[in-house]
Amino acid sequence: MSETHEAIRVLHVDDDPGLAELIAEFLEREDDRIEVRTEHDAEAGLRALADAEIDCVVSDYDMPGRDGIAFLRAVREKRPELPFVLFTGKGSEEVASEAISAGVTDYLQKRGGSEQYTLLANRIRNAVDADRARELLAERTRRLETLIENLPGMIYRCRNEPTWPMETVKGEVEPLTGYDAGTLERNQVAWGEEIIHPDDREDAWAAVQGALETDGTFEVTYRIRTKGGETKWLWERGRAVSDDGEIEVLEGFITDITDRKERERRLERTTTRLEALFENSPDMIDVHDAEGTILDANPRLCAETGYDESELVGMKVWEIDGRLDPDEAREIWAGMDVDDRLELESEFERRDGSTFPVRVHLRRLEVDGNERFLASSRNVTDRRRRERKLQELRERTQQLNYTRTVEETTRLATEAADEIIGAPLTGVHLLNEDGTRLELSAFAEGVPELFDDLPGYESDAPNGSRSHLVWEVFRESEPIHLREASSSSRLTEETPAESVVLYPIGDRGVFVISSAEPNAFTETDVLLVEILANYLEAALDRVAREETLRTRENRLERLHDATRDLIRAGSREEIADRVIEAAEGILGFTVAVTRLYDPDRNGLVPVATSEAVHEVVPDREVFTPDSESLNWGAYEAGEVRVYDDIEVEPDALDQGTGLRSLMILPMGEHGTLSIGESTPDAFDPTDEFLARILSTAAETALDERERERELRRSRDELKRQNERLAEFADVVSHDLRNPLTVAEGRLRLVEEACDSEHLEGVARAHDRMNELIQDLLTLAREGDALGELEPVALADLLEDCWAHVDRPADARIRVDADRTVRADRTRLQQLFENLLRNSVEHGSTGSRTQSDDAVTITVGETPDGNGFYVEDDGAGIPPDARDDVFDPGYSTDGNGTGFGLSIVRQVVEAHGWDIRVVEGSDGGARFEVTGVEFAD
Repeated sequence: MSETHEAIRVLHVDDDPGLAELIAEFLEREDDRIEVRTEHDAEAGLRALADAEIDCVVSDYDMPGRDGIAFLRAVREKRPELPFVLFTGKGSEEVASEAISAGVTDYLQKRGGSEQYTLLANRIRNAVDADRARELLAERTRRLETLIENLPGMIYRCRNEPTWPMETVKGEVEPLTGYDAGTLERNQVAWGEEIIHPDDREDAWAAVQGALETDGTFEVTYRIRTKGGETKWLWERGRAVSDDGEIEVLEGFITDITDRKERERRLERTTTRLEALFENSPDMIDVHDAEGTILDANPRLCAETGYDESELVGMKVWEIDGRLDPDEAREIWAGMDVDDRLELESEFERRDGSTFPVRVHLRRLEVDGNERFLASSRNVTDRRRRERKLQELRERTQQLNYTRTVEETTRLATEAADEIIGAPLTGVHLLNEDGTRLELSAFAEGVPELFDDLPGYESDAPNGSRSHLVWEVFRESEPIHLREASSSSRLTEETPAESVVLYPIGDRGVFVISSAEPNAFTETDVLLVEILANYLEAALDRVAREETLRTRENRLERLHDATRDLIRAGSREEIADRVIEAAEGILGFTVAVTRLYDPDRNGLVPVATSEAVHEVVPDREVFTPDSESLNWGAYEAGEVRVYDDIEVEPDALDQGTGLRSLMILPMGEHGTLSIGESTPDAFDPTDEFLARILSTAAETALDERERERELRRSRDELKRQNERLAEFADVVSHDLRNPLTVAEGRLRLVEEACDSEHLEGVARAHDRMNELIQDLLTLAREGDALGELEPVALADLLEDCWAHVDRPADARIRVDADRTVRADRTRLQQLFENLLRNSVEHGSTGSRTQSDDAVTITVGETPDGNGFYVEDDGAGIPPDARDDVFDPGYSTDGNGTGFGLSIVRQVVEAHGWDIRVVEGSDGGARFEVTGVEFAD
């Protein structure tokens, strides 16, 4: 739990009031900071966000009205950064992917047990802490900008010695002394001996030491001689940094008070408050009258504009303030009372014609009875430059939200560092898959010119030397800023970079921002690096998640293609080989063995293996019933078995091979597919799911090869098989229908004995079982077999079919096909009755108006004359479901059996025709049967 006790206000939206109340109770018990407000739909949740302070939203997915994703999008429109956790019982990769695309903070699936609430509370805390950290970072940015903008001198860190040797200096060092910061930090010029004026050295030293003995702080004023020989007055404030009472170093601030000293002498000749303010302000100041005539101008204004004071006095303010309109200005001034203040953004024009942005503070004064206006202005060029960099960085980081690859993501980050921060030697070093090396993933254009070989860093330093600094930053997860890298002992190899900022990217690598110039990066630049690195880390995490999803989808698609190829294999051995190719090449398994049952040897014989098998199981022995093999056990039980570590399985024959994880998948009666890895716990649920698909497809292919072999062996045997199938159908019909008949009779007796609302549901279940039995019998008995083909008139046949279809009285059929086809009349009647029944059962209002709710079915000839179609004006079938509707058991109707369209496809294929589903002319479903042989 976080150490802070700041409340975490959570809005929980769930349409189940009981569950919502339970979750709220558990969350508040998990963390006493959490305060839960519960709403039961998205609209109420949006109203709660509008009238209450909320730190985090937790929402269900499946809710009436807006679902959780729609609610998330609505929240993002109003509160883009508000943490949002999708806590749902409807878990799927599709929902998770859609939630991530919509900007969800976290995604958590509801499970059994109270542990899920502990996990949810932890996710809420993490999300809120991260959001508050982001806000804190933004505040730090604003404070840093203010500090840099208002720093009128230099800060330092030095040793407490008479020469005052400097360790660190920052700020306006060179404008103050004439020397650059590096010269002072290297002590090429001693502050106490060469910079402080000779007449002030002893007094300054004594004053500092005396103050340190009193309270550890000091203030001192003295003169210096600059590099150019100019004498300046400085004011210094500092303090001692001590360790166990011993002074380690001094830290302080130094500013130029030469102008102030000059103004102090002027103050001795004047007593007016305006003069004092005027002379001591670090800003540009002018005093003008109500007509805009400048009466006085301070040195800062002269310096910034390039005019002498004598030139400025007498000018109009709009002659230097290019955005000031004279008439508008006089009107504004006339409306101001004494001591009224006004702030505005404007632009000053220098004597040479160049311009610079300013922020102007205007105040009306009364001096000796005269109306005066005091304008204090500040050059905001640097601030505008910082704002522009921040804006450019915001635009670049937005692009990181839409990258798709690691290469694209790191490239955008390096380009941003180069072009915005000014770091032409920038690179992103990412950890390789082995976790042993940080490799350069992307780099700025200037990097390859400086290296013979692009740099990479090993985790183990050679010859026992220190690890490279890049690895130290990665391991410690702490950023480092080197201002003069060549003089630092922290790098273990020569580098052309002088200014270097190394920033860790989580557990992925290190962002190296570099420039060949020393002291190239300001504190603002370092802050921009931090912002950019954080966005880079988040983008890499997102890309990794999306790549995982794409990899899964790709594996599944390739596996689907491979399983279809299994059916086309010419022999059992070829099927075994293709199974191993798929297991190794598509699913990525290292050790895979296909064993087929050999009745002559009464055992599982290895037929095909992956390349790595000979390294772990060189003998590839045959497993028999009397062996203690895990493989035979799974085959005999007919069930998939997954072992996280076979070395802990008692007396397993499979031990001692070097394998630890083992997955055994029976292929029906044909054999097994064994998959192994040398590490424990190697298989996740996705691996098992894909392996099951492969083994099932192999079983199907082996069944098909077996069937084809039997068919080739003897047509008489095929006939006997059909007879046995029919006999089986009769037995199944008898064994299923007899108990069902008894159940229906018992139901009628119960209906006579009592009245219950549940009995109607039982009756419906019986009806559905009857329909299922009938459809299953049709599939089992008739299959692909056809009777004698004969000419069948479609119009006459459809009249008979329509009479046999149970339908509403207002349902209509229109027959536009006056053709005769060669077909098995009985099977063709099955086809039309099932298609007509499907249209009636699924024909909702669709494109029809509520006043005309009856379904209309049209049967006609296809435009190319190659077949016929059955079309309705109902709701239609979505494109992504059109290939699935013919699968056995597929149905969107809770009362349907799901076999009707499967029988339709069976009849079509038995005749050698083709069938497809397209959108009808009125938006409904249209079934087109082509390849038909017409008799006329």
